[in-house]
Amino acid sequence: MSYKSFVQTKLPLKRILFVVGCFLPLKFLFAQDSHYSTHQFGTRSSLMGGAVVGFSRDNSAIFYNSGSLAFVDSNSITISANVYQIENFKISDAAGLQPPLKNSPIGSVPLMVSGMLGKSNHRTKIGYGVISPVGFNFKTSSQISGRLPVVNDLESPGNELFAGQSSVRSELNEVVGILGIGYKINRNWGIGISHFATGRALNFNNSVSSRYYLNDANQTLASYSQSRLVSYFHLRYSLKLGLCYRSKRFSGGFTVLPPSIGVGGNGVVSADVLGTNVLYNGIRTNVMLNDRQENVKIRYNSPFSMALGANWTYSRVTYGLSLEYYAPIDLYTVLESQPSELVNPLPFYNTLNNKDFLTQKDGAKSVFNFAFAFEYVISPNLTFVSSLRTNQSFYSKQLMEYKGLKTEITTWDLYHLRGGLIIKQGHSQLSIGLIYGTGSDSKRAQINEFSIPDELQVIQPQARFGAASYSSIGFLLGYSFLLFDI
Repeated sequence: MSYKSFVQTKLPLKRILFVVGCFLPLKFLFAQDSHYSTHQFGTRSSLMGGAVVGFSRDNSAIFYNSGSLAFVDSNSITISANVYQIENFKISDAAGLQPPLKNSPIGSVPLMVSGMLGKSNHRTKIGYGVISPVGFNFKTSSQISGRLPVVNDLESPGNELFAGQSSVRSELNEVVGILGIGYKINRNWGIGISHFATGRALNFNNSVSSRYYLNDANQTLASYSQSRLVSYFHLRYSLKLGLCYRSKRFSGGFTVLPPSIGVGGNGVVSADVLGTNVLYNGIRTNVMLNDRQENVKIRYNSPFSMALGANWTYSRVTYGLSLEYYAPIDLYTVLESQPSELVNPLPFYNTLNNKDFLTQKDGAKSVFNFAFAFEYVISPNLTFVSSLRTNQSFYSKQLMEYKGLKTEITTWDLYHLRGGLIIKQGHSQLSIGLIYGTGSDSKRAQINEFSIPDELQVIQPQARFGAASYSSIGFLLGYSFLLFDI
């Protein structure tokens, strides 16, 4: 028996966008869609791991807590910001036969921009920005070949010459426009509201193929291939309410983010299935399915969430703490297709789970995250900042049990450590730092991996599970220019 496997995985896994002087998202992106707590904005807020719900000193308050936006006393626009990161991704025994699968990509995160309006003596401040919190690309492929026990020995004695391939490609992007308004009630209290308009685009393709010769008099060739594609765009609106209390040494904040409201969107689903001389209902036959459905209605749900934070300042030292809760989302239909008409034989569609074959679902469990930060002012122009942040998954077991399309499954529990310096010189501000991430998954699912090949898995390959680990180290470099003081 010979076996070879090649896996190529491109993981912009939560690559961090460190922003100086404006709110920009810090984003690791990795191979199963994004987590909730991956948005980090602003020079200070980013290094503090988002532990600024109590008070954010720059216009990153537009995201964290618009109630503190009214207390921000300077305006800035970020010119550029980048993070350069090396990641290490490993799956042990994902396909059941090969050594651990490893991948170590290098990547960077580019510029984003935001700004703020309002004078320092005004009670009302307005912040605005355009961000791209999700830029997810995932590609994986595997191949197995050799003489393997695929067909029952009563029909084909001995092992069959077998070759199989599978691949998954997923590209997910989000662009968010934010408009935040903060109002200072008095010297200690501020309230605010932030409006989010989010465009979400997904392109997903999953394919598998099998080829094998029977050990009969005619050396019959049997083959099966299956490909499914999902593509959609969705626009949604959400708002976040914020409350902030400020005193000389202490600040506290509370935010509420209701579920988003779908504005519009549509999608395309397609499938192509072809089998020759495959075993179906006990006999060898040819099967096919070809379908494409356009303008499919789409629904995308984001959860209810709330956050609580506090910041304490003692002389040159500031501590920050934030707590975040995300409510669960019951399993729901994102894209629902109609039963295909081009199927032969017709009952074959039921083997592929009928219309669920081209129906996408999603769901999530509740998630709780926290961040803790430490800040020390070395001099008026130099500040050291460090933080620890959790980034728990929202994996839904109901979703894994679903037999239809599953394009987004998040199973990693991640932990981020970061530290760096904020250097001020005139109107310029430079941020440099290091970031380290780690995570593991004791039961990582690999879609369409071949384990011990047999004809029952030719038509419907089963997911394989293997222990997986993740680690990353990155260098943060950001520059911003304070266009004017107010």
